[in-house]
Amino acid sequence: EDTANFTGQILYSPTVSSVTYLIDTMGNVNHTWPSSYFPGEAVYWLGAGEILRTIKVGVGPGGGGVGGGVQKVEWDGTVTWDFRYNSNGVLSHHDIEPLPNGNVLMIAWETKTYGEAVAAGRNPNTLIGNEFMPDHLIEVAPIGPTSGDIVWEWHAWDHLIQDYDSSKANYGVVADHPELIDLNFGVLPDIQGVDWLHTNSVDYNEEFDQILLSVHHFNEIWIIDHSTTTAEATGHTGGNSGKGGDLLYRWGNPIAYRAGNLSDQQFFGQHDATWIEHDCPGAGNILVFNNGAGRPGEPFSSVDELVPPVNTTGNYALEPGSAYEPGNPVWSY
Repeated sequence: EDTANFTGQILYSPTVSSVTYLIDTMGNVNHTWPSSYFPGEAVYWLGAGEILRTIKVGVGPGGGGVGGGVQKVEWDGTVTWDFRYNSNGVLSHHDIEPLPNGNVLMIAWETKTYGEAVAAGRNPNTLIGNEFMPDHLIEVAPIGPTSGDIVWEWHAWDHLIQDYDSSKANYGVVADHPELIDLNFGVLPDIQGVDWLHTNSVDYNEEFDQILLSVHHFNEIWIIDHSTTTAEATGHTGGNSGKGGDLLYRWGNPIAYRAGNLSDQQFFGQHDATWIEHDCPGAGNILVFNNGAGRPGEPFSSVDELVPPVNTTGNYALEPGSAYEPGNPVWSY
């Protein structure tokens, strides 16, 4: 019933179309941007008719959500920047985030070998083939028409814990370390053990200088510190949080850090976690499209809004031994 008050336009790139569309609330097409590529997967409005569009380059490792590049495209279709990230075992995928400084955050896979995964403490019975692909983030500063400098990065691989093999790296008590990622947790899809996390969205909070991720195969959202240096992001200290690149907050499936059970799971194959903008109702809250895959009972999709337990300086409250609040979304559609 609120569509009458909705005056904006809708920008989207259908997954299996090379055309990006701008439509009004009645569905009328106002503009299109043709391309040589399918999206991989997101598109963003930069202003003044310019868009930032991911592309499927068709070269590189990975499964669902594959990308490999990002382009800036003018209103008339002119590509002014074409940056590729799809060589040496890495591949960008799913989502990007334009930052206030003009740089771009990108989600990407990196390739570890079977031996590297086992040495880190992964259960070898859940590995297939010789590849294991955790996610990382890069922040790219556009330079030339096809080049960019990677000015910051964060790797999930630097923040692991496991209790499978005491003779391997990262061994510890998972329940005592909600800030770390259990190397042996995660949904095991058809390509089990390869695409481990399947991070499918990235968002940025300028007030706190933090990054929000949707981690599909954990049925969780994560928040990390962006104020770190790349060196600090590899460790557990530094940045505004003092926690380096460790997880500042996680929500949706507390069994992932042994702080709950199946009845506590809230997210089911979710996508598109975003902070609500400062000029909108619920500013600072988090919105997630909760797909509902595997939701108990009759499955359904929902849009869930949650109020994170954060203070004015961007620190998240956690009672030791319990799950992160809130207990439930504040609103769900």
